[in-house]
Amino acid sequence: MAPEAPAPARITQRICESIKSQIASGLMGPGALLPSTRALAAEWGVSRTTVTAAYEQLIAEGYLEARQGARTQVAQGLGQAPKPPDQTESLAVPDRLSAYGQRVAEFVLPPVTDEGRMVADFRYGDLAADDFPVLAWRKAIGGALLRRHRRLRYGDPSGSPRLREALQRYLWRARGLRCERDQIIVVNGSQQGLDLCARLLLDPGDRVVMENPGYALAQQVFVAGGAEVV
Repeated sequence: MAPEAPAPARITQRICESIKSQIASGLMGPGALLPSTRALAAEWGVSRTTVTAAYEQLIAEGYLEARQGARTQVAQGLGQAPKPPDQTESLAVPDRLSAYGQRVAEFVLPPVTDEGRMVADFRYGDLAADDFPVLAWRKAIGGALLRRHRRLRYGDPSGSPRLREALQRYLWRARGLRCERDQIIVVNGSQQGLDLCARLLLDPGDRVVMENPGYALAQQVFVAGGAEVV
């Protein structure tokens, strides 16, 4: 009986086998970048030396390639590039899903478009990166992190009271809209807001009138709630 390998050697072998299986399955295709040794060591809870040994072994076996100043990647010509999922194929729906879950499972998500081939981008919902106040946003995040002992707790489910008070003043000043702080709810985006409205105001079988063409994701929210969109 062969003696058992030391613990670091066993972990190195497990890391190698994990990466090999991902390459063989097509999850990591030729040219796919691997995590840095520091990041992978943190994931596995081991030292960087152990991960470095695994990478060096895979490089020696021809699975990986390494270049000076660049991240380690899967060797070219090895394995197969993963195929993008077919968004038109319906997944099997478990029998235990609720009626709501059954309706959601039937949705077909639009395919992700290659931005490099676009002449003009007419998609809605995307952020105008050039208009985003990056410096102000970074300063606000930094200030919030300095008060992390308070910010990491569960807060008001309606949103920060201070933020809602600021929105209340803004709506009155800029829009002439009078409202109380408790009438304002902060959501993660328009989709969550529409979902909350649909759950509160619609019953299965209700009719919702929408323009055509219109906001497709709003239509999905109403259909998921059991409404009939006309």
